[in-house]
Amino acid sequence: MKKLFVSAAMALLAMTACQKTEAPDSASGEVAVTVATSLPAQMMETRAAGDGTTADRCIMGIYLDNRLYKRVDPVAIDNLKATFSVRLVAGKTYDLVFWADKSGSDINTDLHYNTADLTNVTITDTDTYTGNDDTRDAFFGNARIVADKSQNIEVELKRPFGQLNIKTLDMQAVTDAAPALIPAKVKIAFEQVPAGINLLTGELTGEVTDITYAQAVEPVNNTNNAGELTFDYIFAPKAEGEQRLVDFTMSFLDDAGAEVASPYEFSSIPVQRNYRTMVSGNLLTKQADITVDVKPGFDGDINHTITEVKSLKDLNLFLNNGGNARLEADLTISNKSMVMSLKNVNIDLNGHTLTFYNANGTTCGYNIYQNTIIRNGKIVAKMDSEVDAPLVCGSGYELTLDGVEMESEASCVGTVAKASNATIIVRNSTLKCNTYAVSTIAETPVGSNVTIDIEGSTLESSTPILVNVPCDLTIKDCTVKALMQGMILRGGTATVSDSRFTFNTTDSFTDQANAESFANAFESSNWGSGNMVNLAAITVGNKAEGSYQYPTVLNLQNTVVETLGTYASLFPAMYVHANQTENMGVTITYDDQCTFTGGVIYGSDNIVVNGQSVEP
Repeated sequence: MKKLFVSAAMALLAMTACQKTEAPDSASGEVAVTVATSLPAQMMETRAAGDGTTADRCIMGIYLDNRLYKRVDPVAIDNLKATFSVRLVAGKTYDLVFWADKSGSDINTDLHYNTADLTNVTITDTDTYTGNDDTRDAFFGNARIVADKSQNIEVELKRPFGQLNIKTLDMQAVTDAAPALIPAKVKIAFEQVPAGINLLTGELTGEVTDITYAQAVEPVNNTNNAGELTFDYIFAPKAEGEQRLVDFTMSFLDDAGAEVASPYEFSSIPVQRNYRTMVSGNLLTKQADITVDVKPGFDGDINHTITEVKSLKDLNLFLNNGGNARLEADLTISNKSMVMSLKNVNIDLNGHTLTFYNANGTTCGYNIYQNTIIRNGKIVAKMDSEVDAPLVCGSGYELTLDGVEMESEASCVGTVAKASNATIIVRNSTLKCNTYAVSTIAETPVGSNVTIDIEGSTLESSTPILVNVPCDLTIKDCTVKALMQGMILRGGTATVSDSRFTFNTTDSFTDQANAESFANAFESSNWGSGNMVNLAAITVGNKAEGSYQYPTVLNLQNTVVETLGTYASLFPAMYVHANQTENMGVTITYDDQCTFTGGVIYGSDNIVVNGQSVEP
């Protein structure tokens, strides 16, 4: 493995061939610490991108109680080694952090990364960024020491990023058939890649940025038409095995900057910390699958294939085999249900439309019995049923919609009956349907550990969100538009932040009498199933004896809850009714940034709001 090691020796004599142990300085109560950094010898065997030899300086920061105690001047890396000497107060516990990279005009000057704050090392030159630049390689690490005695410490430094390599396999074919179409230069536009890291914790800072090559670069290796195009270093997550899925577009240019082939859009290419990701395929002719291998020489192997799907046959084969797919055409699935094998799938719709169509009472949908991600396109469901969802998540699995526009004549996504350990994630999507955009099923015995996470999305339907089982629901930065209830929360815990729930009554009723009949429907009767409950922008709790007997918790932060339109005076912004059994009631908290246009009705006892019991 190509890694950087740091060895630390606590002694009174630094930078000598021999060491001896002495007591701490009685006057100052300090000990001397010598820290030696080194790159493994095998890195010197060859000179190639990612061998680590471009790093010419090492920076050390010393932290005490998570605060910067001392920053040590950068030390030159000579023959893959550098040495620091500092004095520390005896008996204290310190965190040492290290950063090794290529310096700028001198050893104290940053080149590509801003190291002024070692808890937030960031890319500095996004505006002038170019690829195929191994001076962007860098290493980091940390160690905790107690300055109480002489000791030797070795710290293994690794890259905070993965190396992303792109290769086309059809360079020779293009050379033989149309040499004028061989790219002299290539250019990449990255979307929302991580921009910084906290060296003290090893976590990414959360900052992201778009990066486009300021100047196109020559292919890294055109020898014998090898097809090696570019390499880049991308910050990657800390957690072991966790990957960052990167989207980017590659352009192929001649010397004058004109395109010689249409750009290739890459989606969800995995980047893993201290791994090398090799992406290869027929990028110029676009006639084959894209294969992604994350290879050792950093830390390990991951094989990743993107299958190009052009027909239903391709789709069914892919879904049964699992893996990663990219749609190359609009597809319609009709009059049958698809139940796949237990293999994870990641589907990039690639801007295309996947249509579920059923008629004559048949069932058409996708029953999720493997972890499934669907991204970047449109889903249309033409259903006979007014309620059924075409995408249904089974127990033990996870369904994710990311960047999807979905339209359904019934519902959109939901869980199976009696679901346990099922997860639905909706991000950056728009779900429009007749009945429920996201829903659960309250068939007994009720399952457990259902999780729903909705973020950055717009949901529109009669009742966009129906949760009628114990569930962990998170809604963040969303817009919810309803014709009956924006959300029914009949059990579990919901945390809602930075969102807006709107019940617009104008299009919900035929006339005043029709609106009044709905407003008075449950004055003297219990709630029914589904959305047969009081109408409001948010409806919370339960009004039915013997069923839906579980507690309900709602936390609202910076959220607008509003009932608007022609018949708004008949309906509240939020209606709450609680089970009367002890420990089965409703608990609500909301902050000062929340507003309720239309007011709130508390329809029963056993309701606690912001720590206080309320009366009906």
